Amino acid sequence: MFVHGCKTTYQMEVDAITNPEIDYAGDSYVLVPRDPDTDTNDLRYKETVNWIKTALSAKGMYEATDPLKADMVIEIDYGIEPPRQEFKVVEEPVYMSVRGPDEIRTVANTDPKTGKTTFYQVSVPGRVRRELAGYKERVVSVIVNEKYLEMVAVENKLEEASGDTPASEIWSVRVRNTDESDDLREYLPIMASAATDYIGEDSDSEQNVKLKEDDERVQFIKRGINEQNVVVQ
Repeated sequence: MFVHGCKTTYQMEVDAITNPEIDYAGDSYVLVPRDPDTDTNDLRYKETVNWIKTALSAKGMYEATDPLKADMVIEIDYGIEPPRQEFKVVEEPVYMSVRGPDEIRTVANTDPKTGKTTFYQVSVPGRVRRELAGYKERVVSVIVNEKYLEMVAVENKLEEASGDTPASEIWSVRVRNTDESDDLREYLPIMASAATDYIGEDSDSEQNVKLKEDDERVQFIKRGINEQNVVVQ
């Protein structure tokens, strides 16, 4: 995360993949947690689901009223990895004192006895000021947290009686952010915003996406959750 003025810039890494072997057609889905032990009634989960639904709606996708008839099942996962130590190089400003040019001033001196005034010039030393001389690099140790949001769309096999045949993956989007913040809730709508353009697409390689909190995409995602009126305690 970078801070510019009063606005925060979030840097995300997005990796999106599509399966070329599947002739996919359809826009309806059912959302399920990748971890079967996830409490779907948990308010944090509900909040995240609504952000994801808003992102999916931007691609014309919608939640199926009947899960068995959905075109695909989208497995979702999100969280934060254990903190780890990293070393990074930071630049620190180096200042130096610089004296300005001397100033020549005219000074008047009046003799109290004769009343005669004499004018003469004196040299006044220039003012000393601090100027930026350059930057020096320093290696510092930081504790970073990797936060992630993943969506994996697979074939809908919910109606099949046997689960022996695994569902084929249709597409996937994985968003990650690594910085010093451990506030997962702050980053989840940003990660959903970063994923929006890559849903159902192939990114070819990992893409760096930078977003500000007042970007239109981010506001779109947040408006969606606000309209659902979901509140996390």
